[in-house]
Amino acid sequence: MNTLIVSDIFGQTKCLENFVNELDGNTSICSPYPFRQGHLNRDEESAYKQFIGSVGHDKYFQKVVEAISDKQPDLIIGFSAGAVASWRALAAMPIKSTTKLIAFYPGQIRNYLQLHPRCDVDIYFPYQEKHFDIKPVIHHLSAMPGIQCYRTRYEHGFMNSLSAQFNPSALQHFTALCQYSIEEAIKLKLANRRIKSGLELTM
Repeated sequence: MNTLIVSDIFGQTKCLENFVNELDGNTSICSPYPFRQGHLNRDEESAYKQFIGSVGHDKYFQKVVEAISDKQPDLIIGFSAGAVASWRALAAMPIKSTTKLIAFYPGQIRNYLQLHPRCDVDIYFPYQEKHFDIKPVIHHLSAMPGIQCYRTRYEHGFMNSLSAQFNPSALQHFTALCQYSIEEAIKLKLANRRIKSGLELTM
């Protein structure tokens, strides 16, 4: 069972690594940057400036495409810019292994509503976004097959302890939800192997 974690603009930080350590299976991290981020005192404005100045959304999308091709993940969990990059990547490439994307607060998804990833997608929106009305976005996406949208009570960044909107209870709850999704994916994978093995024996 392979899970790919696609980070937000803060990159690979200690808090993201702590999240990964709570998950079973083989888990890898895709970050916008080629190095681990150790700047725990950065605010979101400086983190965003670093992201746009050194990478940007299109380059991150390409990096996620490469990570998916390399890792062949069964499950992808993406945060903010990473969730949108994953959405774009999964819509742009043929899927060989990925069965699900879990996307947390993908604000920029509003610019890519015409895309449709070739796997199931669960999207967890914040209660509100500063720059747009999330209601029509949720309405549009919810009408697409395989897409489940949830409007949470939390604000954008609730899973990241470096965010001003971090919520420890939300992190605990949704970490458990991600772990449950991994457990269910493992069960499905094992069941499919047994079915395939049974078919081979009867042929």
